[in-house]
Parts: sequence; structure tokens; C-alpha cells
Amino acid sequence: MDISYIKKIGFFGVGLMGGSLVKALKKECPHYFISGYARSKKSYDRLIKADILDEVEIDYKKVVKNADVVVLSLPVNIIIDFLKKISPFLKKGAIVFDLGSSKKEIESAALKYLSKNVNFVPCHPLCGKERGGVEFSSDSLYQKTVCIITSPLKSKAVLTVKELWLKVGAEVFFMDSVTHDKILSKVSHLPHLISFALTKLVPADYLKYSAGSFKDLTRISNSAPQIWTDILFSNKKNILKDLNEFIEVLKEFESLIEKNEKEKVSDLIELVNAKQKLII
Repeated sequence: MDISYIKKIGFFGVGLMGGSLVKALKKECPHYFISGYARSKKSYDRLIKADILDEVEIDYKKVVKNADVVVLSLPVNIIIDFLKKISPFLKKGAIVFDLGSSKKEIESAALKYLSKNVNFVPCHPLCGKERGGVEFSSDSLYQKTVCIITSPLKSKAVLTVKELWLKVGAEVFFMDSVTHDKILSKVSHLPHLISFALTKLVPADYLKYSAGSFKDLTRISNSAPQIWTDILFSNKKNILKDLNEFIEVLKEFESLIEKNEKEKVSDLIELVNAKQKLII
């Protein structure tokens, strides 16, 4: 699809994810003029130092002025806040897309706050690192990754956003927001919660003895508190359901160990081994 009509893109949230998308788009489409929002003097100085934007603005209205595309790479609740803030200043026909990790609440807010003359395309790229910030961003972050779009592939806006993700190396899948939130609760949100809990459980003076297994399981517990608090509460219903199911699985192991059912524990682990092979 021809997306050469895009001249300006405005970014809110130029950290790891947003900064990586800026770098990747600049690499693939160097003619794009990319403006980024700085929420504070500290943020402004950091973005100027990073030198990846054509323009750094502390006035969000200037970021969206005449922008063909606006990207919201922020925690879920802040995405919702900015949908409301920027709505009156978006040009007719502008495309807005987000990078939020849960979708239902964001979609509802977009429907509530954005004009019908603006196109909203909810996205979730499935990648990242534990360490955030523009200084850790990379133009290759999205290569050979998956991005989920929770809008039907029907409009020019959705086709445009799909093409942008393809340009930076991502494979695009489509599903509705309810299905997305249900799946991501199990494969992303619950694992983070388990990692947080395990790290909390282990006393600090034990950590010097931790080996590969503990490090593998707790690597993601170093994720950003504000981002993950927002995610957990924005997908609360699914996470609580999955957490209860996980507790039941733990209880199954607990019961078998308590009863010295070694063969059954071994069989259960064997079943898990078979399922683990399906993980790409």
C-alpha cells in the first residue's frame, strides 16, 4: 500500500518502545518529520540529547498540529488521558494508534473522546526489554516480532498502520480487543505478576546464591512499576481469573507432593514439557 502521503508523525512517549519505533521509521522512511512530546524539562533534555527527533515540544498541541499520524506509546491510563487532551487539536483524517498492552479500556476511551473525523487503530507490539528509556531504544527492536491490531482490516487507516508495522519488521495479526486481553492476560500479564511475586518472596540475602533458573523467572520483575500497575488494573477481570486458575495448578502440585505421588508429579511435568515445545 502507498503511504507516501504521510509527512508528519507526532509521538507521545519516546522511551524504549516509542524511541525504537521513531528510530525504525526514520531508518525506513527518512522523509518523515517526527515530532515528540516532552512532559518535563528532564524529559526535554533527554530527548534533545538522544537526537532522534526532528522536533521536541513541551506543548502537546504543537506535536499533533498537522500530524498525519499520532502515536501514543504510554502507560494505559496515560494513553486514555492523552486521547482526551489531543482530540480537539487533531486534523481531519488523522490516524491515531497506541502501543498499549491491554486494549478494551483504550478502545472505549477512543470511542468516547475522539472525533468521528479521526481514525483510531489500537495496536500492541509484543516485544520489549526490562530496562526502559530512550537510551535503550533500538531501530531493530521490532524486527521479527508480532504486532496485534484490534481493528478489522477494512479501512485505509488500518491498512496504513499495518504497512508501518511491516516496514519496521513486525508481523501483523488481527483480533478483537476482548480476545486480545484474554490471551495477553495469560501469556504476558500473569507471568509478570508471578515474577513480581517470586522476587518478593525470596529474602535479599539469598539472592547471591541465585542461579540461572531464578534469574530466568525473575528477569521481567525489573519492569517499570507505573506501566505494569496500569496494565494489571486495566485488565483486572482477566488477570484475577487467571491468577485463581494458576493458584489451582500450584495446589495440584502441592497435593501430589504432599501425598508423595512421585509418578504423578513426573507425569504432570512430562505433559508440561510437551506443551513447552510449542513455545516459539
